[in-house]
Amino acid sequence: MRSSYKENKYENIFKLLAFALKPARCVEFGILDGYSLKAMADFCTDECVIEAYDIFEEFPGNAASYENLVELFQDYSNVKIRRGDFYTSQDNFEQQSIDILHIDIANDGDIYRHALKHYMPKLSDTGICILEGGSVERDNVYWMKKYNKPKIVSAIEEIKKTHNVYTIDDHPSITFITKKSGSNE
Repeated sequence: MRSSYKENKYENIFKLLAFALKPARCVEFGILDGYSLKAMADFCTDECVIEAYDIFEEFPGNAASYENLVELFQDYSNVKIRRGDFYTSQDNFEQQSIDILHIDIANDGDIYRHALKHYMPKLSDTGICILEGGSVERDNVYWMKKYNKPKIVSAIEEIKKTHNVYTIDDHPSITFITKKSGSNE
């Protein structure tokens, strides 16, 4: 199965957040088959700007198809499918301009740290950052071990010092990060 989110019905999380938060802007990095993106798009208003970024065929693992995704979202006037790298795209966003940020790009601890440093300031005061992973089990999947990737759990412990963090541990796991009251980071 290409999407562990689908297997665990995580789409309801994205639907609920889009419904409850009524975001003006959603940003996603890592589209694959558009599962979480579609869930948000179906529950966001037409006024919500939804930007989805991927490196498509440049990704060596499960690569998303640009053409398939453009076709899938052609009837959503507010969804923009774009080529863009998570590590170099942060300057595309103004401070406090994103309400929902979803990152699912073969996450590891360094991706979490990069998100905290470069993307959390881009979240609105009531914004939420959603990242795939966060459990001990997820930190021990074969490719994390094979490529000696930095553990997510230890990155989360660092992040908890300055931000609100909640992880749903059921594999594959998913982590939510918000700013603490009064913080602009």
